[in-house]
Amino acid sequence: MYKNWRLKEQLEGHRRPDINISRGTALNPLGELFVILLIIVVIVGAVSQEILIGAVGVLAFVVAMVSRLWAALSIEELTIDRDVSVNHAFQGDDIEVTFTIENRKPLPVPWLEISEYVPRGLLIEGRNEVEQAYLGGAEMKISASLGGYERLKVKKKITALSRGTYRLGKSNLRSGDLFGLYPSEASLQHTPWSIFVYPKIQAMTGFMLPARRPIGDSVFKERLWDDPSRPAGVREYQPGDPIKRIDWKVTARRDQMFVRQFDPSVSEHMVIFAEAITTDVPWEGYRSDVLEGSMTAAASIADHALQLGYKVGLITNGVSSSAASHAVMSPGSGSSHLTALLESLAMVHPIGVRSLDELARSRRGAIPSGSTIIHIGGIYHPRTINYLRQLSDSNHPVILLHTGREDPPEYTEFEIRDGRPMFLDSPNSSTSSGFQRSSNKSSQWDNLPISGQMSADGSQSA
Repeated sequence: MYKNWRLKEQLEGHRRPDINISRGTALNPLGELFVILLIIVVIVGAVSQEILIGAVGVLAFVVAMVSRLWAALSIEELTIDRDVSVNHAFQGDDIEVTFTIENRKPLPVPWLEISEYVPRGLLIEGRNEVEQAYLGGAEMKISASLGGYERLKVKKKITALSRGTYRLGKSNLRSGDLFGLYPSEASLQHTPWSIFVYPKIQAMTGFMLPARRPIGDSVFKERLWDDPSRPAGVREYQPGDPIKRIDWKVTARRDQMFVRQFDPSVSEHMVIFAEAITTDVPWEGYRSDVLEGSMTAAASIADHALQLGYKVGLITNGVSSSAASHAVMSPGSGSSHLTALLESLAMVHPIGVRSLDELARSRRGAIPSGSTIIHIGGIYHPRTINYLRQLSDSNHPVILLHTGREDPPEYTEFEIRDGRPMFLDSPNSSTSSGFQRSSNKSSQWDNLPISGQMSADGSQSA
C-alpha cells in the first residue's frame, strides 16, 4: 500500500494544486470607513476650493486604487506545496507538516494567512486538547509575508492523539493590500493526504509467550497443550480429565480407568481475538478507554509475538472505518504483515459489531490447528466463552487478557490475565499493580523481553 502511495506521490508531486481565487472586491469595515472618508474629503475640497484638501483627496483616491489592484494581484503567481513527514504514525507521535510558499512575481505579498482544518484526534501544536476535541477539530493557521520572488518554508507540528485514519484536504488562503482594505481569498486543493495512526505499542515487560515450536517439532519444558502426534503412554484417571482421553482398552484390561498421555508441544501460530464490544447492552454506547486499551494490547502482543517468530492472525468484531467489514486476518509474519495488522487495528470502530464467536466460526480457516488463542477485551459473551471452551478442548491453548473496568472474570478452564494496569489509562483503584491469573495453570507471561519499536517504513528495531 505504501508503495502505491509513493508512486502516486511521484506522479502527482509536480502538479500545481488548483487555486480558486475570489479577487479582492469585498470591503472590510476599515475599507468601508476609508471610502466614506475619501468621499467626504473630495466633496469638502471641491466645495471649499482648497488645493491642499483636494490634493489629499486625490492622494487618497490613488492609494485606494493601488490598494485595490495590489489586493487583486496578491495571490496571483503564488505556489503553495504542503508536505507531511509521514503517512503513518503511532499514538503519541509528532507529525510535521511543511508548507513551501513561493511568490513568483516582483510584487511583494505584505501578508498571507493559510488555514487548514485538522480533524479531532490530531492535536495542533499550541492548541488545547480538550477544546479541540470538544469542537470536533480546529483550524491550523499560518501567517507569512513575502517579498518579490521570495520562497520560504513554514513548519507546523501536529500530534497523533487517537488511532484511526485522518485526511488532510484543502487549504484556505487570505491576503490583500498593505493596509488590509481589500482582502483576497482563495481555496487551494492539495492532493489529499491520508494518515494512519496505529495503536500505541507498549513495552511488554513482564509478559512471556510460549517458545515457538510447530506441532510435533519438539518437546517444550512447560506443558501448554498436549500434542496428539506425540503419545507418551498412559496414567491413572484423575478427576477433571477429559472423557475423550480415556484409553478404554487399557481400562478394560486393568479394571481401572486410565487416560492417554501426550508430550506437550507448541504451535507457531497465534490468533488474537480483539473484542470491540465494551458494554453488556448496545444502548449503553461504548467505553472508549476499554476499546483503546484492547486495541493497544492487541497491537503490543502482535508486535512482540512476531519478533519471537510467531505467525500472528487477527479476528476483531469492530467495523472498519473505511468499509463496512470486519478485520479477519490469517496468521502471517514479517513487517508487511505487521503493517497490515496495525492498519486493521487503527480502523476498528465499535459499530455494527458481531459476536466474536459468530465471526470466528464463519472464518474457521483463519485459525490453524493448535493455534494459541489470546482473547483481549472487557466483555465476555456466553457464546464466545462457549466457543473458546470448544477451542480449548480441541488442543488450542486459550488465554484471556482482561482490559475491562470491572474485575476479571473467573473461568477456571482458562488462564486469565489482568491487563488493566498496563493498557487502561485510568485503571480502577482496586486494580493490582501487576498481572495476575485466576487459574492454577502454569504461567506463559513471565520474563517477556521489551518490545521493539517499529520505524516509519514498517521495519522493526530492537
